[in-house]
Amino acid sequence: MKAISLRLELAQYERLRVLSFVTRKPISQIIREAIDAHLEQQPIKPGQEWFWTAEWQAAEREAEEDLAAGRVETFDDDADFLASLV
Repeated sequence: MKAISLRLELAQYERLRVLSFVTRKPISQIIREAIDAHLEQQPIKPGQEWFWTAEWQAAEREAEEDLAAGRVETFDDDADFLASLV
């Protein structure tokens, strides 16, 4: 999934902080759930049905969690990547 950059006004951020406290959910989860709800209301473009399956979305969330936790590895070039697979 593409990374999203949100620009919030202070009042919006404060509302999210209160909602986070009340629901005991991280702000990122609240935003993700709002985006998911919005996307469920949007028509899916032909040819992209596979991306919106429950299995694929679960894998997307897992990847997002790995990125957020720093469980990533970067490589300088293709050769270094391929060498890491051995």
